[in-house]
Amino acid sequence: MKINEVRNLFLDYFKGKGHTVVPSSNLIPKKDPTLLFTNAGMNQFKDVFLGMDTRDYRRAASCQKCVRAGGKHNDLENVGFTYRHHTFFEMLGNFSFGDYFKDDAIKFAWELLTDVYGIPKDKLYITVYKDDDEAYEIWNKKIGIAKERIFKMGEKDNFWSMGDTGPCGPCSEIYYDHGADHGCGKPNCTVGCDCDRYVEIWNLVFMQFNRDEKGKMTKLPKPSIDTGAGLERLTAVMQGVASNYDIDLFKDIKKEIQKDAPIAPKDKHHEASYNAIADHLRSIAFLISDGCFPSNEGAGYVLRRIIRRAIRHGKVIGFNSPFLHGKISVVCDLMGDAYPELKKSKKEIDKILKTEEEKFYETLDKGLGLLEKELSGVSAKGILSGQTAFKLYDTFGFPLDLTQLICRERDVSVDEKGFNEEMEKQRKMARDARTKCSAVSSHISEADIEVIKKDFASISSEFTGYEAYASKSKCVAIVKGGALSESVSKGEKAVLVFDRTPFYAESGGQTADTGEIFVNGVKAADVVTVQKPVGGIHLHLVDNVSGTISKGKDCELRISSDTRKLTERNHTATHMLHNLLRKKLGDHVKQSGSLVNNEFFTFDFSHYEKVSNDQLQEIEQELNLWILRGEEVDFEYKNYKDAVNDGAMALFDEKYGDKVRVVMVGEESVELCGGTHVKNTSEIGIFKILAEESTGAGIRRIRATTSFNAYQELSQTSRSVKETCTELRCADHELLEKTKQVLLEYKQLRKDYDDLKSSSAKVILDEAVICADVINGLKFVFADLTGSSAKDLREHAEYLKSKGSDISVLFSEVEGKSSVVVSVSKSGSTKVPASEIMKYIVSNAGGKGGGNPEYVQGGGSDHQKLKVMKEDIKDFISKK
Repeated sequence: MKINEVRNLFLDYFKGKGHTVVPSSNLIPKKDPTLLFTNAGMNQFKDVFLGMDTRDYRRAASCQKCVRAGGKHNDLENVGFTYRHHTFFEMLGNFSFGDYFKDDAIKFAWELLTDVYGIPKDKLYITVYKDDDEAYEIWNKKIGIAKERIFKMGEKDNFWSMGDTGPCGPCSEIYYDHGADHGCGKPNCTVGCDCDRYVEIWNLVFMQFNRDEKGKMTKLPKPSIDTGAGLERLTAVMQGVASNYDIDLFKDIKKEIQKDAPIAPKDKHHEASYNAIADHLRSIAFLISDGCFPSNEGAGYVLRRIIRRAIRHGKVIGFNSPFLHGKISVVCDLMGDAYPELKKSKKEIDKILKTEEEKFYETLDKGLGLLEKELSGVSAKGILSGQTAFKLYDTFGFPLDLTQLICRERDVSVDEKGFNEEMEKQRKMARDARTKCSAVSSHISEADIEVIKKDFASISSEFTGYEAYASKSKCVAIVKGGALSESVSKGEKAVLVFDRTPFYAESGGQTADTGEIFVNGVKAADVVTVQKPVGGIHLHLVDNVSGTISKGKDCELRISSDTRKLTERNHTATHMLHNLLRKKLGDHVKQSGSLVNNEFFTFDFSHYEKVSNDQLQEIEQELNLWILRGEEVDFEYKNYKDAVNDGAMALFDEKYGDKVRVVMVGEESVELCGGTHVKNTSEIGIFKILAEESTGAGIRRIRATTSFNAYQELSQTSRSVKETCTELRCADHELLEKTKQVLLEYKQLRKDYDDLKSSSAKVILDEAVICADVINGLKFVFADLTGSSAKDLREHAEYLKSKGSDISVLFSEVEGKSSVVVSVSKSGSTKVPASEIMKYIVSNAGGKGGGNPEYVQGGGSDHQKLKVMKEDIKDFISKK
């Protein structure tokens, strides 16, 4: 029975038992920030079990895509080397939400395994929780399992919890006996042994308790069922093989790999690499099709690690160039009927994977060379230094687990503690750099911030800036020079805290408001920036103080409305741009950073290639049409989970509270955002993309602007076009063709010039050879070839050598920069090496140079001194 039949039979069986067959959820949990990947069938029903969500069914069955390759659930290091470890696997499951309980769950499982799949009953063993007499009795009395085939286990093995608190309960596992041939041979080998004989194929979880913060468990009013059976393990049983990697699916994938692999799976070492590549291909295909993209953080970094491990395993079986992307189609074809998203995404997966492979191959061989060199000095059972492991990670892109994998093959371990210390050093440097940068831009000192943290951590400033540009406020704290103060006077700088403020504090990529403070109707100070480093406290840095502001004083705070409006236009445009990028480029596009001020904004996002000019033009056009439609920009406050469930975009690495602000631009864009925005898209006016560039592996950046700044940009471009057209004597619409024509003419003229220069130089060089001085039998040419580049000098030296010159000293000056070349024939270099001649030149005319006995190149020498050194150099050569 093939794997697709095993899957379909499971779902059909439970459908016949009144279960709703629910599609697999995405591998990247959209509603659960506690998980990096979906790793169990119950993940999509978590809120149902917690009582926070309801469905229109009480019985469900699914075949869930799962990944265990990061965080707590991480099988990566064992993949390929064992029978059953995978990064990607499918979990079959049936679920009851307060409907049936232990009796039916056990009956269904036994009936399906023995009657439907036809697995021999004497091959199956049962485990139950040591205190779950109810489950024991059902298995023994109702199903008829002999007592010696039922094992009672402790909490570690047979009690399941969703977390430290919440729903939990005992579980019962069904094991299959692969036979003594696959056992460890120990006399006490039995169910629960770590060997490959007894394999768990199904886990039935009986959720019947709720555990509180004190550990006390009370019975749930509606007990539920959550079961999980590994499809690959079950298929191995049905196909009579012990290893999951011997089932039909993996055999077909490995067969495709072997088609053009230089090395066949001739031993365990190579077989492990075939297994790992086959497993990793599945993970790669499914993760990318579900919107995960290779990057340097979070789920994207785990995907990158999987890809790079697969590339290295490819090296083991002889692949020395990108090959994975060429094998993705077999996974998509074999599994595309069960998961149509694979066939839909096949081209995109291929493209993303090819780009990632090519990137890693650029550094792979150099990294392997360094590792090989370091390992040559480490004996078996030795340790590779953390510094080396970090250099491989930082310089050559080797994930730590990849280095560990290679070292394990040599029986060498890696100093993981040392690696982590190096990593922390780098992170600290990055943090310090950000702090320094922030300090430069904000000018609020750490000392002032610490005072606020210490004495005012419990207070907060009410932010009124969403509705108003000014507010009547009371000064509640003043900090000067790292100490509390009662007032700030003329000419001083200080940090002020108010009970309420219209000033937006720098956060979420949006820069802070600037503005003024008035006391009794008279301007008292400028607000140059605002930060919120402590809870909800807004720290206002004031400068140009012209009056006295005292603690407890009533003030009027006014932000610069013109600056704020320009910033709001740019900020709303980032949301609109994000929406259009996802529409045009794909759902893998996710915001990874932004900077929004009153002049322009930058928007960083995940994408695997340069955005084409046509795509940028299309996005720009659609965004401007969106502006012209004049759609409302609205917001509401929601519970975080409700907002995400309703489709709001949340940044992966952003921290959110229970209550979040949801910003909606028309009906298209819905994002979690605490920033300020326009009230209608028509307020933005114009949107203009200024640049698109790469900021790192898999991250692109768009720089854009709106409103009057966009008008100025367009106006400047228009003026430049008109001036250029005037110079080229053409109309606006003819500019492109006219430019191409001029460039073509220029290239031809340049070529003619270079040819003429080369011909002229050869005439000079031919004459130089004819008139060459002879020093102790060696022909010596000394020539000033000003106007020639360093490259020209090299070519001239080779030409002279071909004409019989033994020693050539050629020099040139171009735009004030001098170049020198010394060339000596092979026979002449044994008498007077080129490097010795260059040393002599440098000692007298300055500069520097380097090379070998036959050829040296230098620069920086005094050209005027060089011009008169011919006789001195001849004397030097003669003496040598």
